[in-house]
Amino acid sequence: MPPADLDDSVVLSLPSSVSLQPLGQDEGGVLLKMDTGDMFTLNDTAVAFLSKLDGKRKVGAIIKDMLDEFEVDAETLRADISELTAELKSAGISL
Repeated sequence: MPPADLDDSVVLSLPSSVSLQPLGQDEGGVLLKMDTGDMFTLNDTAVAFLSKLDGKRKVGAIIKDMLDEFEVDAETLRADISELTAELKSAGISL
């Protein structure tokens, strides 16, 4: 079961005040909070998740797709994604 703060049926999107820049295969990426200039470095998993947030797809479907893309079990991926969303929220980025 997903963590309480990351429900499979939730639809998320990046706010317009945030820019996501992938850096290339196995290079991760950066997330820029344009209103403050805060920049966050991201691993490939975080970039893959955030790049799939289109405001239409449910989190559960995104995670299912990612399980095919990354060699990780579902519980680990859910925990990583939950941690990522919590960290972004604490940084003032609400998805």
